[in-house]
Amino acid sequence: MDISIFHVHTYRCRHASEETELEYVQKAIELGATEIIFTDHAPFPENPFHFRMDMNEFDEYVSVINELKERYKNRIRIKVGLEIEYIPTYLDYYKWLKDRLDILLLGQHFSLLSNGIYTFDMEDKSKEYKALADGMIEGMKTGLFQAASHPDQIFRRMKKWNEEMEKIAMDIKECAVENNVTLEQNISNMQGKKRHAYWKEFWENVPYGLKTVYGVDAHSVEEMETNVKKQLELMGSKK
Repeated sequence: MDISIFHVHTYRCRHASEETELEYVQKAIELGATEIIFTDHAPFPENPFHFRMDMNEFDEYVSVINELKERYKNRIRIKVGLEIEYIPTYLDYYKWLKDRLDILLLGQHFSLLSNGIYTFDMEDKSKEYKALADGMIEGMKTGLFQAASHPDQIFRRMKKWNEEMEKIAMDIKECAVENNVTLEQNISNMQGKKRHAYWKEFWENVPYGLKTVYGVDAHSVEEMETNVKKQLELMGSKK
C-alpha cells in the first residue's frame, strides 16, 4: 500500500515542536511511508502575519528539505511545499513561490475583506466563514494551488450544520473539481484537535470528479505517527 504523509509542519512556524526535518523523514520511513510532503506555514514579504516562518528562513527551509530529498531518494519520496492563505494582493508572490516548490497548499485561515481589513480583525466573526469561502474559491480559480487544506474548517465558529453551509460547501467542492484542486480531509481536525473544525456533513455530498487526500497536519513527530495510524485505519475502511 502506498502511504503518502501529507501536510507536515516544522519548528519554523512557531507553534510546532523543535524536531528537525530529518527526524520526520526517519519516522516516515519507519512507518513504511512511500512519500512525505512538508507544507509549513508560508512566510509573507515583510512578515506581516504571525505563527509562520519568517521570510529570511525560506531559503534554508527549501534547501534543507531538498538536501534530504536527494539523500533519501532511494528510500522515500520527499516533497517541499508551503501552506498559505490566498490574499489577492500577493498574486505575484504566489507565482514566485510556485516556481520554487513542489506544492503550494491553499490554507485559508483568514481572508482580506473588501474594506481592507482582515477577517481576524472583524468585530463580528459570525459570518467569517463567508469571507473564508470566498477567499478559498478565488484562490482555487487562480490555478496556482494544487490542493486546499481543511476546507471544512472555515465553519469553525458554527455549531450546527445548515442549508447555507451546505450550499457554500458545494460551491467549494465544485470549484475544486473545475480547477483540478485536491481537497484535504484533515485528520487532526477529524480527531477533535480543534473544536468544530471537522464537519462530516461537508464530505457526505461529493460531486463527481472531486479529488481528496488525507492530511496529517502534523506539528510534531509524535502527532505525525498518531495521525498516520488513523490514516491507515481510514484507508483500510475504504477498501
